[in-house]
Amino acid sequence: MDLSNVDLESSRERAQSAKEAETRAEEGDDVQLVFHLPGGSTAKASFKAGVTVAFVKLKLEQDHGLKMASTTLKIGGKVLIDPLSLSDCPGIVSGREVDVAVEVKG
Repeated sequence: MDLSNVDLESSRERAQSAKEAETRAEEGDDVQLVFHLPGGSTAKASFKAGVTVAFVKLKLEQDHGLKMASTTLKIGGKVLIDPLSLSDCPGIVSGREVDVAVEVKG
């Protein structure tokens, strides 16, 4: 089998490009969340639609000191469940700001 005419560099570039496109599709579009924090303050953050609710809670813990295990996120009164991705949650719309109520127990 003669492989002298095979352009390995082009093949690598096409494979890399396909992988990057796949990763972007998995992560999804940007979602803008406006958190209504305990105490009345607000905070904004942008996430990829493919991240989980648990990841968003972790960011709130890191950025605002709210314990992840004690935090509940709600949109329109409906609780966002940890294992779901943002794209699976009702009320999440890419390209628009979404209000999220943040409740902390204890």
